[in-house]
Amino acid sequence: MAIVNAAQDDFAALVAGDFSIVDYWSATCGPCRVFARILEDLDAEIPFLNIVKVNIVDCPELASEQHISAIPTVQFYKNGELIQTHVGLMSADEVKKIISEHFY
Repeated sequence: MAIVNAAQDDFAALVAGDFSIVDYWSATCGPCRVFARILEDLDAEIPFLNIVKVNIVDCPELASEQHISAIPTVQFYKNGELIQTHVGLMSADEVKKIISEHFY
């Protein structure tokens, strides 16, 4: 699929698909920039991924609604339902493991 930036009003539609990864981030967060590169690589490697990026500075209400208190925070959704949350930087292998556990 693609990497898309979320806004408050389109979040539910963006995570409604089969499997979505939501990355909560900020431009001033070093680990967030590292994770962004990991997601870009995964997007190129696994074309069916739906990756949603939420900038907590641009969308503070959405971050608050989702109880985001630290970044990076990564949420995994299946069919619009939150199935797992991880706080902190993840490796590509860690993300792939979660994808394989829930997507297949």
